[in-house]
Amino acid sequence: MKQHSLSKLERITRTCEFKSTLKKGMAYRGKTLNLNIARTNCGVSRIGICLRRKNFKLATQRNKLRRYLKEIFRLNKHIFKRGYDIIAIPKRSCVNLTFSELRNDFIETVKKAGILTTA
Repeated sequence: MKQHSLSKLERITRTCEFKSTLKKGMAYRGKTLNLNIARTNCGVSRIGICLRRKNFKLATQRNKLRRYLKEIFRLNKHIFKRGYDIIAIPKRSCVNLTFSELRNDFIETVKKAGILTTA
């Protein structure tokens, strides 16, 4: 796998995978994000993004947040421990955030979870 790409193996796409991560994972709250993180047996960490139409009315808002979160994960995946599933659930207050503000909140929330490598 290339270091700076986001392959299909690194994305959670199936509903059953989302449900199992939400059920057995631990929830961590950030200022603008909630993360559910669960340990898995696969050798890579994966991300899934859950955006509700109820919270984000416009498709442009949902797509922008999805792109931002996938890019944050892609650029920082080398600092995460392997074998974790991460479900990102943004709060309504995420709509007006810049990329760097969202990145900082994502990294701070992952630090709370303790899945950053010590490198």
